[in-house]
Amino acid sequence: MQWAAFERNRIPAIITLATATGTTAVYFWYPFLPLFLIEIGAGSEADAAFWVAAAVVSQGVGRLIGGPLWGSLSDRLGRKKMFIRALISVAIITALLGMLQHPWQLMVLLFMHGMFSGFNPAAIALASVSVPESRVRTAVNMVSGAQYIGMAIGPAFGALLNVVIGFRWATVISGICMVIVTYLVHRMVPADSVGNTPEANAQQEGGSTGRIVAFRISLQLALAMFVYFIIFSLTNFRALSTSVALHKLDVAQAIASTGIAFSLVGVASCLGVLMVSAGAMRRLGLRALLAGASALTGLAYLGLAVSDTVPLFVIALTLGGLLNAAMFPPTNTLIALHSDKSRRGTAFGLASSAQALAFVCGPVTAAVLAATSFTVGFVVIGGAMILLAVMIGVLVREPVVRASTPP
Repeated sequence: MQWAAFERNRIPAIITLATATGTTAVYFWYPFLPLFLIEIGAGSEADAAFWVAAAVVSQGVGRLIGGPLWGSLSDRLGRKKMFIRALISVAIITALLGMLQHPWQLMVLLFMHGMFSGFNPAAIALASVSVPESRVRTAVNMVSGAQYIGMAIGPAFGALLNVVIGFRWATVISGICMVIVTYLVHRMVPADSVGNTPEANAQQEGGSTGRIVAFRISLQLALAMFVYFIIFSLTNFRALSTSVALHKLDVAQAIASTGIAFSLVGVASCLGVLMVSAGAMRRLGLRALLAGASALTGLAYLGLAVSDTVPLFVIALTLGGLLNAAMFPPTNTLIALHSDKSRRGTAFGLASSAQALAFVCGPVTAAVLAATSFTVGFVVIGGAMILLAVMIGVLVREPVVRASTPP
């Protein structure tokens, strides 16, 4: 019994470590793409921004295509295999990235990145089937937190690498990290069983047969997917709108205040996932946590609308980032628990497509508001988040998890 308990803790911990390291490694280079494009031939900052935007859209198209495909295959071939495939793909694409010679080539590579990578949804799918159903919430919260940790600390290490050894060598370090992570997962995470086999049947709980059932999008799963889309839309919107909004408030201090804002939001996001969300899920449940965090996020965006100084804006932005991040683990948990265990890969593959749509929706919204009015936009977003909170409170149902049978 003690060994079985150790195994249940060890597997999600390794997946969490791999996800944190992999996400950190990707952010060694991702935020610095515009500067690299200027270095290899983009005529100006505007040209570099154009090529990065075009490449991000192509990445979203690739993710729309690849997400459901790899998710469905993972339910038939194994989630561990798809996780490793995604990690290897990132390592190869990162190696190719360091060889870029022209800005337009970034569109091709980011399309490949979207099409073949997506290791974060694969990690969550693998973690959710590697533990008893009663421990899914804990496992999903760990892996979700790992993604935010990587997004928070990756740019800081990336900035240091870019200054000391340059962008191309930073991609080399990133690729090496991905290879190490892949080997770690290969050696230390056991393969998950799929299909109607004795091993798969033994892993199922609550009388499930272990067969791969027909995938069905229920109302609850659709609601979870919609909230997933909203979370990433806001994340991408914040990433592109913050510097512009701060520039409008104080031109002279825009760069410094943007750096401070992103640092504070990064720390707050980690706290939101690792502490606020974990504690609130145990005490409040998934529905109450999501509804409350959504309503408070709406109030934070209304606070952005009335902020007329940089400090007030940064405070409201930080609170919004914390609450936005706190919604991520319970949403992933809803996706996992409202989909059959045999089709978790498919479910998170579709979630990856929702994330891809958010890659387009968030930046487009930021661009529109930059050309019109951020104040009006913040009010609309705040009101929409409050309405989302009402919808969650009325429509979302807390999943019922059967108690596990001790091994």
